[in-house]
Amino acid sequence: MRITKNQRLLIYQSVLWALYYGLTSAFLIAFALALGASNTIIGIAGALPYLAAILAQVPGAKLVELYSRLHINVVLTVTSRLLWLPIILIPVFFMNHPLLTLLIYFFLVQFTEWLTNPAWTSFAGEIVPIEHRGKYFGKRNMFMGIASLTVSVFGAMYLDLFPKTSYVGFSTMFLVGILFGLWSSYYYCRMKELPYTDHKKHKITEFFKIKGQFRRFIYIIIFFNFAFMFASPFFIVYMLKNIHISYTLMMISFAVAGLCKILAHPHFGKVSDKIGDRPVAIVSMFGVALVPILFFFVTPQTIWLIFVAQIVSGIFWAGVEISTFNLLLDFSHQHRTVKVAKYVMLTSIPLIIAPIAGGFVADKAVFILSGIPLIFIISALLRAASALFMFSIKEPRIKKKQKIGHILHELATIHPIQGIGHTVSGIKKLFRTP
Repeated sequence: MRITKNQRLLIYQSVLWALYYGLTSAFLIAFALALGASNTIIGIAGALPYLAAILAQVPGAKLVELYSRLHINVVLTVTSRLLWLPIILIPVFFMNHPLLTLLIYFFLVQFTEWLTNPAWTSFAGEIVPIEHRGKYFGKRNMFMGIASLTVSVFGAMYLDLFPKTSYVGFSTMFLVGILFGLWSSYYYCRMKELPYTDHKKHKITEFFKIKGQFRRFIYIIIFFNFAFMFASPFFIVYMLKNIHISYTLMMISFAVAGLCKILAHPHFGKVSDKIGDRPVAIVSMFGVALVPILFFFVTPQTIWLIFVAQIVSGIFWAGVEISTFNLLLDFSHQHRTVKVAKYVMLTSIPLIIAPIAGGFVADKAVFILSGIPLIFIISALLRAASALFMFSIKEPRIKKKQKIGHILHELATIHPIQGIGHTVSGIKKLFRTP
């Protein structure tokens, strides 16, 4: 597959976005804690991105009817980066109400960013040929993972140079992140806009109508998002409070998961182009269902199981991400901006509800088990059910019927050395002049 100029620039933009995110939003909770945030404030901050996603989709899709998709991305991404400046200045000008200021501006950052989602997804879906979609986005996600993992580790090391009561580390790190974000926006200016074919003026009511395979796919993702988010926030709590591991060991385990995801992305992208996205999604969802089960058996005497769980998590989440994104593009080939808006609005709802429900069950419910181990088992069962529901949709891209043995063979051929080879080869191709 020969990478076009637009495809190359989109990867540059995405990698710089990952650096921006890794130095800003990734450390927002830590900054809120430094400002004295309670658990309630932390919960609200965690829910804000999903609330912003829901509220931004309809106006974001309507913008595409009026303006160039690349112009939308340039103007709104620059705006969202600059909205970090008041957050940086909280210790200087807003210490009377620091947390309220933080929540307001973080919501505005997220809302402005999410306004670009229909335009970005529509444009990205058009610049990559359907037969190479898995391979391309697999490589893109791999590069983004490398960038995010690297910069987050260095960001944490940088913060450790300052006293816990100092805000200088956060402010300077956020400023560097903003610069990466603005650099990311610059690459939209170098891309060539493609003709936008959906010139129909969509009524507001259209954003709430879904049908056919796309409706079934959205229902499955809603269920899956509830399933994984039901337990997701409590893995850290379990490691720190139940198992009593150190912060260092916890961060090393996350790094292992991130590395496995980076190495697995190209493999799943390539395989999805050969056997289809639905088989990859089914197997990967079953795979992520194993993660809370593995954590269930972790004790102070079996700490090593955390690394097994993180390896499984990293590998199979790579498959989930690439396959579900490809399926979204497959099912939204007509009127993509509107359909993407519908998808994000509806599938973000469980991401707000599920952690609240999980916390309530962990605190109140007893059914043979109780506490966090109970929500781990519930989450595992719900994740596995999501994989079963995925059988109800049709494979959009690959029409040839695949045998189970062939599917499992293709998926099982992942190899870490090949993953490293894909990474090095991809970097060389990325910086090769077109």
